[in-house]
Amino acid sequence: MKWTKRIIIVLAVIFLSIAAFSFIFPEKLYMMTIKGDRAGLVIKEVQAGDHKITYLEGGEGAETLVLIHGFSADKDNWPRMAGYMPGYQFVIPDLPGFGDSTKSEKSEYNVTAQVERLDAFFTAIGLKKFYIAGNSMGGNISGIYAAKYPQKIKGLILLDNSGMKFPVESPVRQAIARGINPLLVSGRNDYDRFLGVVFVKPPFIPLPVKWFLADKAIASREFNSKVFREINTMPALIEDNFDKLTMPVLIIWGDKDMVLDVSGVTVLEKGIKNHTTHILKDCGHVPMIERPEETAGYIKAFIEANR
Repeated sequence: MKWTKRIIIVLAVIFLSIAAFSFIFPEKLYMMTIKGDRAGLVIKEVQAGDHKITYLEGGEGAETLVLIHGFSADKDNWPRMAGYMPGYQFVIPDLPGFGDSTKSEKSEYNVTAQVERLDAFFTAIGLKKFYIAGNSMGGNISGIYAAKYPQKIKGLILLDNSGMKFPVESPVRQAIARGINPLLVSGRNDYDRFLGVVFVKPPFIPLPVKWFLADKAIASREFNSKVFREINTMPALIEDNFDKLTMPVLIIWGDKDMVLDVSGVTVLEKGIKNHTTHILKDCGHVPMIERPEETAGYIKAFIEANR
């Protein structure tokens, strides 16, 4: 009986210590949470023009896949999916203005500017020919990049991308038209709403980590608003460059995307000749997070078919 009580006390102390650590150092818990997802990927930095770019790099294989995140996101959107793709090399940057890369109030972050910064980044790390995948805003940037530098792109992968006129306006785009941006987080209690917009089934996130992510989003709100304005003030649309996308293109979309309606697929399919499409059922705006294994499978099959 005494030993049982001692064991219970020890376990209680351990539990309370972990809980206290989690709330006092949520950023460390966050890194512990994603450390497994980053297995084999190393954080690096490089100066490209007037911006320092932080990125993940790793993996082994003959083919390199560059992964470009969307608005208000960062490089950590991708490693979980990458974990289902052994045999490939990955380059996963924080776009300038996001994540740990340089944020400058004096710089502009419209799509055209980001395309040129990406090219400076690829030059700085010596990357010459590769596959490129982008989600949401990152999809539009990737598409414009592929149109301008087709000689560098083996294949283009678009995941719920922006950069075109949609036959059906999504709830998020309708809200933005009314002057409300659901992609911006206003407080910790608002973060669950944001997750509900992006996912059909939001992943489990420990409360301290959720607060940590919410606080990051709140701290970035004003700067993200600046970036959003610049993207829409000086738009560069993938839709206007379909004729330049001569490489193979893979289209992936969540059928219940509330940010960018799945009707965008019909626009892509009509404008891009050499395409393959996969629509994920019961999936939201970020399939590489919500359905990483399925998404990875489609990308692997696409690359293997177009080597």
